[in-house]
Amino acid sequence: MSTQSTRPLRPLSRIALAGSLALGTCTLSMGIGTAQAAVATSSTKSNVIQFDIPAQPLDSAVLAYAEQSGVQVFFDSRTLAGLQSEGLHGGYSIEEALHRLLRGMPVRYRFSAPGQVGLERLAEGGQVMELGATHIDSMRDGDWVYQTPRSVSVITREQIDKRPPRHAADLLEQTAGVYTAVNQRDPGLSVNIRGVQDYGRVNMNIDGMRQNFSVNGHQQRNGTMFIDPEFIQGVEIDKGTSAGMGGAGVIGGIASFNTVEARDLLGAGKEVGGRLRAGHGIGELGNGTYFNGSALFAAGNEIGDILVGYSERHFGDYRSGTQNADNLGTQIRGKLENREAWKSWLHGEVGAMDSITRSQLFKFGINLPEHQRLQFSYFETDADSKDAWTYNDSNSNRYYYRVTGTNDINAKNAAVDYSFSPDNDLIDFKAKLYYVTTRQDRWNADNMSSAGTGNRVEAYTDRFQTDTWGLQVQNTSRWHVGQADTLSFNYGTELFQDSFRPSTDRVAAQNEVESLPYVQGANPKGKRIMASLFGNLTYEHDDWLSLDAGLRYDRYRLSGKTGVTTWMYPEGVTEVSLSRQQTHMIFDEQTEEGRFSPTFGIALKPGPDWLQVYTRWGRGWRPPAVTEVFMSGRPHAGGSAEMVYPNPFLKAEESHNWELGLNIFKESLLRDGDRFGAKVAYFDTRIDNFSFLDTNVSLPGSSVAGIALGRSAYQNNLETTRFRGVEYSLDYDAGAYYGQLSYTHMIGSNEFCSNQFYMGGAQRLVSAGTVMRPVRVGSRIIMLPVRVSRAEGAADTNSIVSCGDIMGNASYMPADRGALTLGMRLLDRTLDIGMRVRYSEGNGENLKSHTYNQIDQAQWPQYTVYDLYASYWMTSSLNLALSLENATDEAYFVAMGDGNNLSLARGRTLSGMLEYRF
Repeated sequence: MSTQSTRPLRPLSRIALAGSLALGTCTLSMGIGTAQAAVATSSTKSNVIQFDIPAQPLDSAVLAYAEQSGVQVFFDSRTLAGLQSEGLHGGYSIEEALHRLLRGMPVRYRFSAPGQVGLERLAEGGQVMELGATHIDSMRDGDWVYQTPRSVSVITREQIDKRPPRHAADLLEQTAGVYTAVNQRDPGLSVNIRGVQDYGRVNMNIDGMRQNFSVNGHQQRNGTMFIDPEFIQGVEIDKGTSAGMGGAGVIGGIASFNTVEARDLLGAGKEVGGRLRAGHGIGELGNGTYFNGSALFAAGNEIGDILVGYSERHFGDYRSGTQNADNLGTQIRGKLENREAWKSWLHGEVGAMDSITRSQLFKFGINLPEHQRLQFSYFETDADSKDAWTYNDSNSNRYYYRVTGTNDINAKNAAVDYSFSPDNDLIDFKAKLYYVTTRQDRWNADNMSSAGTGNRVEAYTDRFQTDTWGLQVQNTSRWHVGQADTLSFNYGTELFQDSFRPSTDRVAAQNEVESLPYVQGANPKGKRIMASLFGNLTYEHDDWLSLDAGLRYDRYRLSGKTGVTTWMYPEGVTEVSLSRQQTHMIFDEQTEEGRFSPTFGIALKPGPDWLQVYTRWGRGWRPPAVTEVFMSGRPHAGGSAEMVYPNPFLKAEESHNWELGLNIFKESLLRDGDRFGAKVAYFDTRIDNFSFLDTNVSLPGSSVAGIALGRSAYQNNLETTRFRGVEYSLDYDAGAYYGQLSYTHMIGSNEFCSNQFYMGGAQRLVSAGTVMRPVRVGSRIIMLPVRVSRAEGAADTNSIVSCGDIMGNASYMPADRGALTLGMRLLDRTLDIGMRVRYSEGNGENLKSHTYNQIDQAQWPQYTVYDLYASYWMTSSLNLALSLENATDEAYFVAMGDGNNLSLARGRTLSGMLEYRF
């Protein structure tokens, strides 16, 4: 079900139509909802809900109330300690139910906003006990994952604080099925879900704002976002295709990084609040960890709220681990060729790692009448970092780091959010308008050639900038059919535009007569518009059966201009000794295409209420990104000769996603009040036309294939690319002690094949006979026959297919890895201590032997890393946290890390964080 058109283009009629239909549909539903609201009850006090809460400890009863009512509840975990609830059964309004549940208890409640209530415990004399606030949203944070019939993971703020992240990638190491192509020199984050990443395959977003910035690199990261962990309140990973908001052009999943809100600092009855955090490495074990901290301040009431924040993070050179170095194999840094230099690399500091990141956050929200809210958000991150290569100094017999480039990165995010959620089941309306601009200025060092050789390239600066505009509109309508059946329909539209504006002041070397991936003096630029119309219908029966079906229509338009300078034989010319001439190929591209993508899911509880089995199937579609088609130039900082060429003929990717999983969620399993959650899923993703960087392409004008190693361009894989595996997540919490386990096992491998002449244009010289030409013989000129040639297309050469010439994160499956966390809460749960074990089976295919016919090698050695942490709330407002990372000083690379960077992860590192809340 695909339609396609190429130049010339008609106006954006179909894209506009998609958006108009969704807006009209949302508006229609709101009109219907308003009409029916007159019949339905319109106040929280009179909206009757059926409650079934058995007698139990009051804190558990409040959780059940939150889950059954959908109300957000704020209270401290110690507030309700020792209180017992008699339960609640029957139909009541939200407020009446809470009043009855708390009747006779020394607890006061207050509704601070629609759907939000705070609990305060009263001491003797009716005074409020001074305790901090905890936010409980329907159930304990993260528990809903184990009751959701799809593959989804969450990272809570509590998990983040247990191991303060130095890099945003550290946040995701405990999440099943999720990897990050991390380079500790680069503050950017690239999320890999089940082996799939880059160029929008995974929707990486901050508060729903897509982060579509990408720059050619070592192909470990082609899609990078910049997010400050200090401002993250939680992360949600939704795996696979989606027929909901954020699923346009996505085949891998959605990674949502949600920043802190004013309500996270205020709670019920609190109009001013804040959080101050200051951290630093401790002594010699600080290991390059300098000041990192933040300040957040919030104020608000029933009318509105405001939030401001500032963060600063400083890191420097560090020592890597040195234990179990034999796991690294013999090929990394040439251990066998020069053991002394290899030892200097292992035991020396990892250089050029100094970086500074500064971030600002601002949010202003207004609560309007009739359950409406309008909020403006602004988030900015500025980061400075370096690129470096490791060189062997033969004189001193050691490795050293040479800075090949520096990066000045700035990312700005601005959004306006509107929500309308009255007491009407047909209306739960949300809209967002946002703008994201990310700029990277990269200074490149010279290529170290002397001027006399004619090969010198002076230092130069590249600028890469991506601007994204986005609009999101959605509504959810719900119907209750009888006592046991519920029907909900989520529908809406999403529209975003990416504009790519690169520039460079690079001047070619004097002898640089090779084909260039650009036309000298012309800067390629491009724009992609993506529009999506979606709807997802969900049917639930009696809490044991759930069915959902969705359909989305995505349409994109790609426009831009790029070029290639190559050398070709002139056409239609017959000459003696015919030679190639420099040829400028200009591509002024405008392409439009659309696709329908269905999804379907079924979940059921086959027996016990704590067990759920589900399966999901869906199709996805990802059109080429602007940078894949138009990007050109060098793939990394420095002065080497590798070049990446544009490909204006790249096709869209098509995916088929299938998974089978089970959920377990059981409370009071081993003791009263404990809980156990488990999530296991098998997944299988198949992608046709998978785009990858082919490192050995031939350009128009060439006569021979397979001799252009280092000339690269994005190509579509002629084979089906498959990512499959099994992931496990287990979580047990008994209050005084707890544990979590996650593990990901990837299966199989892929073959990458493509046409050698990716743009065609292969040529060969053929004889065109002879012509009579004057030839001087001594003092005479006579006419003699001379053989002449002409150029013709070589169809057989154009059809040559090569395999294995890939550079990128898809070269190998991500290495299997897992994480185990065990912890205890002591001193009335004010002290939290624990240990985390990170393990990866590694990918040792090339650790001890060199594969010379491939650029990428599998260089993710096996590792087991132990971390220790402690968190102590000295008062309800003051916390001290300590973290000992890599306690055994293991020498390792993070699984799926940037193997080409070849900088080992941090060795034993001790840091502390002091936090004050008010």
